[in-house]
Amino acid sequence: MTRQATLEFDPSSLTGGEPSNLYATREFLELLAECFFPARSCRVEDYLVDGEVFRLLSVDGRPLTTAPWVDMHEPLVGWQQDRSPPQPLRRLPKVSHGIVPIDDFRTDPSWQGWSGGPTVFWRDFPQWSDYLNLLRSRRVLADDQRRRRRLDESLGGLQYTANDVADDVLATCFAWKSARDRELGRNVLFARDENQAFFRALQRRGLMRASTLRGKGQLLAMWLGWVYQGRWSGWVTAYNPDPAFGKYSLGRQIIYPMLEESYRAGHQEFDFSIGMEPYKLFFATHARTIAIRGRPLLKERLRKIARHVRRGLQALSLNPFSEILGG
Repeated sequence: MTRQATLEFDPSSLTGGEPSNLYATREFLELLAECFFPARSCRVEDYLVDGEVFRLLSVDGRPLTTAPWVDMHEPLVGWQQDRSPPQPLRRLPKVSHGIVPIDDFRTDPSWQGWSGGPTVFWRDFPQWSDYLNLLRSRRVLADDQRRRRRLDESLGGLQYTANDVADDVLATCFAWKSARDRELGRNVLFARDENQAFFRALQRRGLMRASTLRGKGQLLAMWLGWVYQGRWSGWVTAYNPDPAFGKYSLGRQIIYPMLEESYRAGHQEFDFSIGMEPYKLFFATHARTIAIRGRPLLKERLRKIARHVRRGLQALSLNPFSEILGG
């Protein structure tokens, strides 16, 4: 396993509280403004939503509540008023409300309709082998290990790099990801020059980590993400589309050395970010519960009321008035 220094930065220059994740740092938000709103008036501002303070980018005087590549919002930790109080904001989408065990999130009906962010908390595993035992109990580890041995034998040795800054990494990632998006009929994110420029700027400024798996120097898989305050999270995964590699599960093969790297680096967690894809659920121990914070729009409130009414009627057997009438 190739080791490289963790790319982290000091948030002490930020006024107010400490960000919970990269998305609320001044460096990240100012880079968003530079890449996506170069001709607009932008400021980094603090906003009060339902009793908690969030740091957002303001564009032409209005808070950007849904920003490119911001997977979720989390409140500032230990916010203290310095020069001016935060501005009030009625609602903010995609806010993390807390963390629950992954099985609870998947099975408890009270979380129905919420988005989830799978993550691995390392505090529950005294040894790396303890985490492998968890994966072994989920009955996929042995098959992944067999595939990795076959891949290693086929290519004569694999090389994992925690942060690969070689010239071919980003260009190859953009191409692979775009091809996959077109194949699945999804929005082709990297068809936009701004998105490509943003990730190149993230890398130049040390705000991004590009992890790769290679065989005989050939790129096999990659993960673009960030490490901040003991948390390793990600945006983009991509793998070699050559059909000859299809039997090796390349997208999963790169995750194992990253997880071990995170564990041995002493991180608090390895965060798969928003989205409940099956491969994330296999690795995760917990999930962030993600939903709107503050007062929802009228149509959302009406939809919630309608759901409660339907459940209530279903619970009253065939006669919805049976309990009221004492029947």
